Amino acid sequence: MRADVAQNWSETPVDELVRLSLEVTMLQARVTDLVGRIDADGWFEDAGYLSTAALLRDRVGVSATEASRQVGEARALRHHAGIAEAYSSAQIDRPRVAILLAASRVAPEAFDRDTRLLVDTVSGLSMKDSCRALDYWKQAADQSAAEFDAERSHARRRLHASVTLGGMVRIDGELDPAGGQTVLTALRSLTDPLQLDPDDTCTPAQRRADALVDICADHLTHTNTAVTGAFRPQVSVIVALEALEGGAAQPCEFDDGVVITPETARRIACDSSISRVIVRGESETLDVGRATRTVPAALRKALIIRDRHCRFAGCERPHRWCDAHHLQHWADGGSTNLDNLILLCRRHHRAVHEGRAELPRLE
Repeated sequence: MRADVAQNWSETPVDELVRLSLEVTMLQARVTDLVGRIDADGWFEDAGYLSTAALLRDRVGVSATEASRQVGEARALRHHAGIAEAYSSAQIDRPRVAILLAASRVAPEAFDRDTRLLVDTVSGLSMKDSCRALDYWKQAADQSAAEFDAERSHARRRLHASVTLGGMVRIDGELDPAGGQTVLTALRSLTDPLQLDPDDTCTPAQRRADALVDICADHLTHTNTAVTGAFRPQVSVIVALEALEGGAAQPCEFDDGVVITPETARRIACDSSISRVIVRGESETLDVGRATRTVPAALRKALIIRDRHCRFAGCERPHRWCDAHHLQHWADGGSTNLDNLILLCRRHHRAVHEGRAELPRLE
């Protein structure tokens, strides 16, 4: 029996994982070296392609973004033999190669001088600590260049929000470190387990989603937002009276055409401004009434004094994050007075309207 086969039999799963991970890193380094040779020596032209990236897209099947990344990395490593050597021996992995190359662009001369030290440093640290060490090195090597690099990160900030075909809203973005910490701190302040119902079964991702909605709702409710087009920014729902009364009726949708259920419309209408528009057919408007506040400011103050926070058992979400819920919906003939109102946080307000939770009893 071959000795290497016998050795593999005695290898634990952990040992095998470590060995294979090192082999993968060395293979990635070999691929990067080949990409660099093909690019520098023009082998892509001999293969019938206009660029190395085109060859990678067609022959290897990677995306255009990944092809560009591989070519850029290979070109950069041809000028940094110390990093390439550490990569090929699996002393450092691909993510550490990327952060080292990024640091080299901030202060090239200082980086050439300190390459060996920096490679040894990041190879012995976690990824998070490696980034911290390189950030401090950049500031020490060239403070003005480090400031410029920070401004470049700030310029990369972006946020995309769009409505999908099913009405869900997709959010994708990237924030600079300072702005990102502001957002993370705000989200954590609303997802702290001490502030949540102990029986809450939401996932952390769902809690963050709810927290973002709460922050935006709080801004629209309590901030003196600018008036545009004669109205302050607001979420608008177009709903037939029959839908507010609980039946299936049209229209029942947001003003951008996204359809919602009658119960969702009833929940939103619990604490909102209502404008009456009487129409005949689909296009002829007969009468437009004045907007009226379902729960006036003075009444909400009295409600806050009485309830203080969400009245659902075990939940103490502050009143700022709560809706005024009608015990008997006004569309069903309920009045807008203190005896018919209760403060519910938005999560429990939704649960009550959807029939997943029972209303607490008022004392």
